[in-house]
Amino acid sequence: MQRYTVIAMGEGAGNSPEMIIKAVRSLASDPSVWLIVVGDDGIFRKTAADLSLSLPFTYYADDNASLEEAEENGEKLIFFSSSAIDMDNFRYGEISADTGKASYEALRMATEIIQNGLGHSLVTSPVSGEALKAAGYKERSVFELLSVFASSARLCNMLRGGELNIFGLTQRCSVSSAVSAVKRENIISALVEIDSIIMSSYFDRSKPIAVVSLNPMNPDGTWTGPEEEEAIIPAVEIVKGLGIDVEGPFPAENVFAGGVQGKYSCILVMTAGVGFSAVAAAAPDKASVITWGLPFMRVGPLLDAGLKDAGKGIADSERMEAAIALALILRSASLMA
Repeated sequence: MQRYTVIAMGEGAGNSPEMIIKAVRSLASDPSVWLIVVGDDGIFRKTAADLSLSLPFTYYADDNASLEEAEENGEKLIFFSSSAIDMDNFRYGEISADTGKASYEALRMATEIIQNGLGHSLVTSPVSGEALKAAGYKERSVFELLSVFASSARLCNMLRGGELNIFGLTQRCSVSSAVSAVKRENIISALVEIDSIIMSSYFDRSKPIAVVSLNPMNPDGTWTGPEEEEAIIPAVEIVKGLGIDVEGPFPAENVFAGGVQGKYSCILVMTAGVGFSAVAAAAPDKASVITWGLPFMRVGPLLDAGLKDAGKGIADSERMEAAIALALILRSASLMA
């Protein structure tokens, strides 16, 4: 049986359905691409009709039995209906409790399909935290939802853009919160975890992990803040003593060029914003986020929900296609994280 990549719809009132339809159409002729798209059937049909896009799916399923039958029959592009929104109340660009529930169910069912052995890797679309809140869920992101659905408390996001693999000491949070987390013990813990993740054959372990400074460097070679001397440098030295190949800290203006050239296996930044900026600059149309620590691999395009562009026919599918391609690469790696 073929290994299917499962794609979760994301926020249905955004441009996710349009992006997915265009991406699947673009990749349909690729013999290595076997896809299951999970989402609301009504939204996809409306999007296709309104934008004059033909739906590329070869089979429609709504339970595991029909999905398993489709896979056994070699269906290449499967749509799995996970919810039924009242389309009379649906509007492009307008989030609601219904669209929040639909994105929640799409991701839940996509995860369940993989856990049941009917899919191999997961590609996610952006969700709306406000829509999830309106639907009554406490989780506000794909990351939080996957932690619940996969019963995994030790997840780790990595940003991927070009040749850059970037981990953050913290995830999305205020700058002040991120700075307060720059402590010796947190950096040590992060580097030890990253070292276990790069055991995967996806990474080149012959190259070191680079650590990026928090503060800029003065012209005389001293740091403009105390965090390097008090936390980052001691943490790097302790981790080196554990046998982990790590270098730094490097000023942000120096390290990413080396990363783009493939000098490092991966890079640890102190604040998430630095990582987002670097991957977006390195690969503006292909930046992705990868989640490690799940019993499967998750890849998502680095995008927002696209509410302002929904239903206009202008959504670009390039980042979604890049995320699907990356999921195909990851599924062939020896994933030990």
